[in-house]
Amino acid sequence: MKEVEKFIQERTRKYCNEFSETKSDGLGGYISRKGFAPWLTIDDTRKVAEIAREETIKEVCEWIKYNNENGGCLFDGWENDLKKHLEGKA
Repeated sequence: MKEVEKFIQERTRKYCNEFSETKSDGLGGYISRKGFAPWLTIDDTRKVAEIAREETIKEVCEWIKYNNENGGCLFDGWENDLKKHLEGKA
């Protein structure tokens, strides 16, 4: 999930809402505070899900390939079929 975490971190760092608030200090003065509230859009969250799906497909295919090459399980020809299926293209 490294790519998902990277995407979220980049988005919340670059795309954020600035806020400011002013409150009474109780002594007749005011305290002002500025800051940034991180956020993700709906499209960003969809992209996060897409990245996670792609990473999962990649990990599964690598596992199948490793097991096939090392005599674990025999998955001859399944890698591409599984990838298409997980991508919703099968």
